[in-house]
Amino acid sequence: MNQSSIRTAWKQHYRSALDELKLAATEENVHLAEEALFVRWQELAGNPNHHSERNEMQRASDELLLVKTQKLGWPGITS
Repeated sequence: MNQSSIRTAWKQHYRSALDELKLAATEENVHLAEEALFVRWQELAGNPNHHSERNEMQRASDELLLVKTQKLGWPGITS
């Protein structure tokens, strides 16, 4: 996988998780998106740039949590 595809992998999986209608496929796409986000967060560690992408990634993470709780019925985070 080249650098460009690594940088955009999380976006592709994230979009698939939001657009998928079948619950089993949604769950798989959520896992793939979270894994790709994790890899990208690791790549950006220690790099002070990429503010816009970091903000996008945070919003995507928040929306994936909503998909898990509202669409897949997972328990939410309690405080």
